[in-house]
Amino acid sequence: MTSPVVCERTYQTERDGQVRPVPVRWRKPVPDPRGDWACEYEIEWPDREPRISRAFGVDSVQALYLALQNVASELYTAKPAVFLFEPDDILHLPTAGLEDLESARTKGRS
Repeated sequence: MTSPVVCERTYQTERDGQVRPVPVRWRKPVPDPRGDWACEYEIEWPDREPRISRAFGVDSVQALYLALQNVASELYTAKPAVFLFEPDDILHLPTAGLEDLESARTKGRS
């Protein structure tokens, strides 16, 4: 599945004393043959193979939103840290908050 890139952002990380780019791309969500929607995303790490994955949702909006959250999870847990402009800044991506997890639990979705 390769669809057009709908948005991208270049983050940064520090490796060996140098700031290196970490480009991220999200592709246009497309219908999945199994009935849901899929949104492919790619993280280009400076020291390893690119990470290409997909997030699935009941519609294109949910698939894109979950892809944004998946990238946030990977970037926030990366070692060394990933940042947008300066070390210790936030990434400006949506994350699953405790209220989201609690809502899913009370609705029987976790």
